[in-house]
Amino acid sequence: MKKKILYVEDEPFLARIVKETLELKEYHVLHLSEGSGVTESIHRFEPDICILDVMLPHIDGYTLGSMIRKTYPRLPIIFLTAKTQTEDVVKGFSSGGTDYLKKPFSMEELMVRVENQLRLYGAPEVAALPA
Repeated sequence: MKKKILYVEDEPFLARIVKETLELKEYHVLHLSEGSGVTESIHRFEPDICILDVMLPHIDGYTLGSMIRKTYPRLPIIFLTAKTQTEDVVKGFSSGGTDYLKKPFSMEELMVRVENQLRLYGAPEVAALPA
């Protein structure tokens, strides 16, 4: 079964390249170009991972990350953004991000990070072994 990715990016050219590349790698991608409607889309689409831009119309990515984290505490969130200052990275992680990738980026690096997040957060919980 294909893993599902919710991808929120307002720049059309970049969004098309990323979406098509992810689909070539056998992911099912729902792309949204703005932050409004993301929580409803998550509920309907049930993604395995989210990739969020930070600078979006209506609701910024950090706010989205916080909203998603409250309802879906184990859903991986990768911030993919041009905001590169240390305080931006810190804000990304503190608002629910599980990874942070700065633009410009390579598709190869994005793919590795997606696969890593799915491995880390998609694995079943391991019960403690008896002593």
